[in-house]
Amino acid sequence: MLSFLRRHARSWLMSVILGIIIFVFVLYFGSNRGSRSTQVIAIVDGKAISEGEFHDEYGKMMDMARQRYGAKLTPETLKEMGLKKMAYDSLLSRQIIIAKAADLKVQVSDSELKEMIMSLPALQTDGVFDKRKYQQLLRYNKTSAEDFENAQKINLTASKIEALIRDGIKVSDKEILDVYTMQNQKINVNFIQIAGKDIKNKIIPTEAELENYLKNNGKLFRRAEQVKINYLSFAGNDFAPANVSDSDLRDYYNRNMDKYKTKDGKQLQFTEARGAVIKELMKSRGMQIASAEAKKAHDTIYQEDNFTAYAAKNKLTVNSLDFFPLNKSPEEFASAKDLAATLADLQKNEISKVIKTDNSYLIVRVVDKKASYLPKLADIRNEVEKYFVESEKQNIAEKEATAILAGLKKGETLEKISREKGLKINETGMFQPGNIIPKVGVSPEASEAIIALSASKPYADKPFRINNSYLIFQFKDASNIDLKDFEVKKDLYKKIFTSLKREETLQTWLEGNKEAMKREGRINIKKDLKDL
Repeated sequence: MLSFLRRHARSWLMSVILGIIIFVFVLYFGSNRGSRSTQVIAIVDGKAISEGEFHDEYGKMMDMARQRYGAKLTPETLKEMGLKKMAYDSLLSRQIIIAKAADLKVQVSDSELKEMIMSLPALQTDGVFDKRKYQQLLRYNKTSAEDFENAQKINLTASKIEALIRDGIKVSDKEILDVYTMQNQKINVNFIQIAGKDIKNKIIPTEAELENYLKNNGKLFRRAEQVKINYLSFAGNDFAPANVSDSDLRDYYNRNMDKYKTKDGKQLQFTEARGAVIKELMKSRGMQIASAEAKKAHDTIYQEDNFTAYAAKNKLTVNSLDFFPLNKSPEEFASAKDLAATLADLQKNEISKVIKTDNSYLIVRVVDKKASYLPKLADIRNEVEKYFVESEKQNIAEKEATAILAGLKKGETLEKISREKGLKINETGMFQPGNIIPKVGVSPEASEAIIALSASKPYADKPFRINNSYLIFQFKDASNIDLKDFEVKKDLYKKIFTSLKREETLQTWLEGNKEAMKREGRINIKKDLKDL
């Protein structure tokens, strides 16, 4: 439990409430309504879980997240929340609870179900069950009374299972103080860096070592597929109109006013921005005409297979580029998106779709291709040797860091070792542990280890590789705990930590039963999360 809290020392208090609410809502209040797909993702005790149910579950979780975060719900936040995994796990968990309830002969009577539904606050008016609100709830969730009642029966069953699992869970004052300390105490650590570039050993590889390194690291040295092309360019500037009307300029300005501001954010008036407006509007219209011309040319060339003839007839210059690797775009194509993928799909003499760059539209014809290949060692010996030496230096640095840490744990001092090894002792200064370590950078793994350091355990279990160096951290000191503030917030911390501990206990129970049921053949996974 404490390792979980250490990993989330800065963020867990802010996110745990939402996490618990989402978990409880999805696990216990999910509907069993008909799915949009008959594809099965898992079977639990003969009950199929469909792909459509997964998408329904995920959609409900997305709705909850949108309600909670609003405009702040960024793709990064969504990725961090892992809603797809939560939806996938919740469907399995729900069926595991149903299965284990049957094993334990836990049942819900009709009277218990009726009492539970009628007591839901959302379905009451002035403390009395309101049938109209019940019907509205069903319509809003697009579910039937039968499905809703089945879901609530699962909820009641789960509550009974929970009571069996969670009874007896206690939280000690020491645990609460530990949680408060992790959230509020600042820490200061020393650290030394052992980098591969600092290794003075002379590394002279043998031919066999280089051959083996090339064989095991072929991706580093493989030469990309090469292509030779001709292309037609339709530049926006070549099709820009000679002039534009004042009304069009004003209209363009009014639709794009936010673009025309001074460095300090002051809005430029039309007369002040007129020059820039003319330039942009002419480019925009030129690009529109260029796009239409390029599409017309593409369709004609594709149908008539007359790349060179079309260029000659329409007085277009056929540009040529000799062989270049697909993983390195020529300057002319620097702003083109997905160029490598586009050209990789083409065969000799085939033309591409219309390719857009910042200033033009292009049609490419493949003249010839050279396949990807791995060169022989003799042809790239210097390159392979360079990589090998750097790799060996990193290996030596890791062994050196591991040996230094072992010496420190046996009682040698950091000062003595750093003098002998010519290493500098750095200091982070007091900071609140999180993913970012001052003067070091981002390393969630190292941050978790640092949080666990103390005067009685000054060193982590291993060195950490960060930015091509191996770092050893030593606890130096920590800020004092404000016990008065702790007493004021103790009940809040206890409440949240108890919820967390109970949720972890339930999750452990679910995971344990899931693995057991898999071994017994009661759970058959048909489709993994990565395939959804």
